[in-house]
Amino acid sequence: MHVADLLFGMAVRGPRFFSDGWGDRALCHETDLAELACRPPPRLDVELGPPRPAHGGILREGCFVSPERCLPDCASNARFRLLLPERQATGVAIHMAASGDQGFGIRLRFAAPLLERGIGALVLEHPFYGARRPPDQHRHALRSVSDLHLMGRAAFLEARGLLRWLSDELRVPRLGVTGYSMGGQFAAMVGASWPGPLAVVPVAPTCSPDSVLRRGILRHVAHWRALAGATGDQEAARAELLRHLARFTVTALPPPRWPRAAIVVGTRADGVVPPAEMEKIARHWSAELRWLEAGHVTAVVLHLSAMRQAIADAFERLAYAPVRRPQGRVPARAAALGR
Repeated sequence: MHVADLLFGMAVRGPRFFSDGWGDRALCHETDLAELACRPPPRLDVELGPPRPAHGGILREGCFVSPERCLPDCASNARFRLLLPERQATGVAIHMAASGDQGFGIRLRFAAPLLERGIGALVLEHPFYGARRPPDQHRHALRSVSDLHLMGRAAFLEARGLLRWLSDELRVPRLGVTGYSMGGQFAAMVGASWPGPLAVVPVAPTCSPDSVLRRGILRHVAHWRALAGATGDQEAARAELLRHLARFTVTALPPPRWPRAAIVVGTRADGVVPPAEMEKIARHWSAELRWLEAGHVTAVVLHLSAMRQAIADAFERLAYAPVRRPQGRVPARAAALGR
């Protein structure tokens, strides 16, 4: 474990996750990852704002109503930023949020250097974050386990819908999805469920969310007393939650359709996400695993260029994948690319 991760774990204080306990248990138990993945990608009615120069490219703001109907009203209106190169884009990657990443700026700054390679970025604001955060939620500490389920379900459906929109409406020739940490797991699940070739680059991802609470330095962030409820048995509550979260593993889904364009970027000295979790994904996919000699904290300080290189390489490999393009007239909104 990298010493920076250890210090980070010791320094983390503040509100605990799941201070309201389980929340809606029925919603938790009815969530089925395989069933969500079998659904066709939803069709989104996207409103796209005017272009303006930013981050060395052209930035547009977008919004749509989430296909996840169980979200609270404050989270139902989804927002994103679309950053495109000034010339014609060769591809666009959706960048999923890491835990606590409530704005757009960090991911836009990370993605901006890829514009030189023709790769744009779509940065989605996750439900329960930023403008979609409930008023009684402190920062990014979700108040219940059912809120975590809603975040995961909504982000999964929204990302798949945005991939469909990029393909059908903007006619982007190559698509991808990436993310760091929690965003890496979301990216892996979205990539595994997409029905066509996709550049999939999860960075420092966990294979299933229980591992962070089971062995990582953040295993103390859950409010175990609230989860125990009237029984007061925190060890039983811990075992129940870990067993429940273990169902939502990347290995529950098949590998991406074109594993050659999937690159798992691992952090070998990670103290937050066990490196074995990254190995599980790469092994299940028969995909390339690239190790960064870093921990969870130092990777985002010292190795951003290596992460970008993995994204660029995954997009380049899509050139060898079989591609089926939608038939018919190119929509007028396709002119958004390259402007």
